Amino acid sequence: MVGVTAPNSAIPFSASLWPCFQPAAPAAVQSRHNKTIRFGENQSRSSITSGLLSSLKAVENSSDELVSHEEMEKEEEETVNVAQIKHRLFAALQGINRGIFGVPSAKKTEITNLVELLESQNPTPQPTLCLEKVAGAWKLIYSTITILGSKRTKLGLRDFIALGDFLQIINIAQGKAINVIEFSAKGLNLLSGKLTIDASFKIASKSRVDISYQKSMITPDQLMNVFRKNYDQLLQIFNPDGWLEITYLDDSLRIGRDDKGNIFILERVVPEELC
Repeated sequence: MVGVTAPNSAIPFSASLWPCFQPAAPAAVQSRHNKTIRFGENQSRSSITSGLLSSLKAVENSSDELVSHEEMEKEEEETVNVAQIKHRLFAALQGINRGIFGVPSAKKTEITNLVELLESQNPTPQPTLCLEKVAGAWKLIYSTITILGSKRTKLGLRDFIALGDFLQIINIAQGKAINVIEFSAKGLNLLSGKLTIDASFKIASKSRVDISYQKSMITPDQLMNVFRKNYDQLLQIFNPDGWLEITYLDDSLRIGRDDKGNIFILERVVPEELC
C-alpha cells in the first residue's frame, strides 16, 4: 500500500508547480505580442498615410500642371482661331468698298458668319468698363449701311462723287465721337472735302452706349454746295442717333451693332495714318 500512496503524495507537489502554467503568463506574453503588433501597425499606418499624402500632393501638382497646360493650350488655340478668323474676314472684305454700295447675298452671309465667330470669342465682353480700349481713331472697313439706287444717283456717288475713308475719333474724356466721311469731287478738279458729324455718347450698359447727334458740316463750301439739295438725305444715312452695342473689341479691331440692325467693323489707325 505504501507503493500506492507514494504517487498520491506527489499530487500536492505537482499542484504547487501548476501556477507557472496558468493562463496569466500566456496572457502577458500575448499582451506584449499585441503591443508589438499594434506598434508595428501604427508605424505601418503612419508610413502609408505619409505615402498617400505624398502621392496625393504629387497627383494634385500633376493635375495643376495639367490644368495649367490645358489652359495655355486653350488660350493658344483661341488666339490662333481669332487670327485665322480675322484673316478670313479681311480677305472677304477685299474689293467691296466697305459694303456701302451693297454686296452679293452670299458674300454678306460669309461676312456675317465670320463676324459672329469673332463675337463668340470676344476678349473684351464688358467694353464700357474699359473705355480706354475704345479711345482713339478708327477706320470703317465694313458696314451693312448701303447707298443704293436713286439715293446713290441723287448724291452723285455713282460717277461724280467718290467716297474716301470713313473715320471715327473717340474722345472718352469728353464723351464724344467725331465721324468723318471723306469725299472727292471729280468734276471740281478732284476737290477733296469731308462730312463731319459730331455726336455724344453715354454708357447704357457694360457693352452698350447711347449716342446722340449734335451737329454736322461739310467742308469746304464748294463741296457743301454739291450736297446742299440732298443734305438731309445724306444725314439720314449716316445719322448716329440711337444705341450701339460693342460686340467685339481687341487692340486693333472693333465690331458694333446698332438699334437699326446694322453691323459696323472698324480697324484702329495710328495718328500718322490720318495725315
